[in-house]
Amino acid sequence: MNGNQNLRQRKKIQNMRAGRTRKICGIIFLAIGLYNLMYCMGAFSVSFRDGLQSLVVPILFIVAGVWMYYGTKKEVERWDKYEKLINPSGNTSLKMLSRKTGISLDKVRKDIQKMVNNGFFMDDSGNIGAYINKKYDVLVMMRNGEPLEPVEETARREDEEAGTAEKPAAAKEGSEEAYADIIALAAERISDDDVVESLGSIEASIRKIDKQIKRNPELKDHASVQQLREIYLPKTAELVSKLIHEEVGSDTMLEIKGILHTCSVAYESIVEKLYKREDEDTLIDIEVLKQTFEREGLLGSDFDFE
Repeated sequence: MNGNQNLRQRKKIQNMRAGRTRKICGIIFLAIGLYNLMYCMGAFSVSFRDGLQSLVVPILFIVAGVWMYYGTKKEVERWDKYEKLINPSGNTSLKMLSRKTGISLDKVRKDIQKMVNNGFFMDDSGNIGAYINKKYDVLVMMRNGEPLEPVEETARREDEEAGTAEKPAAAKEGSEEAYADIIALAAERISDDDVVESLGSIEASIRKIDKQIKRNPELKDHASVQQLREIYLPKTAELVSKLIHEEVGSDTMLEIKGILHTCSVAYESIVEKLYKREDEDTLIDIEVLKQTFEREGLLGSDFDFE
């Protein structure tokens, strides 16, 4: 009996994962709305007012059908993204999911909680197999009600990884990827969606720069690339490292948002010019970084948040 119940439950979850029921309902609503819409067109022959009134119900059906179908489709796509990144045998950082998928942290929390509530994560006994630890923003996998991995261990590991952001490992030759890793770690530890978005953009740009330099080593001789590697990548990483290791007030955070947004736009433009191998134009974009850091007093040997 329990075996049959588990089988039915698994089929139900599979249908839910694919959004089949809601998609079918959406199609039915849409079909009903379109059918009634054509039928109601005849009401305009009586009077224009009667025609408009008769359109209300079919339009509501059409809107509901479209919303149900495409809303479900988008939700299923997000679930698929999460499941490719979730660790089935341990804990998963929600901030990491947000950064990797480009979905806001708040939306990730809601989506994952819905997945938990709908039984997407079941253990071998058919019990709820996961929960969200709100203190650490971590999805915790369980078996028989016990976490597979201590949450504190996950938090300690993240602290150790973030601590590497302070080390000078990124200063060695060909270390663009190391700078990108520093920024990625910071994005996982920050809850502000605007900051996370800017950090994600900067990280992606730095990885593209690294890829292009590896493909074309001669780019290292360009003045723009030398300035980028020797000055602005280290300063960007330094800013980000301080951001996650120092307490900042609301006014300072607002300043930082502006700095990071400007940097993200500048880095995107640098990538574009670098791929076109336009050294002089790239220098112009690097000047934007210089002016941004100078304006905020961040080009000294060290700097502090006030």
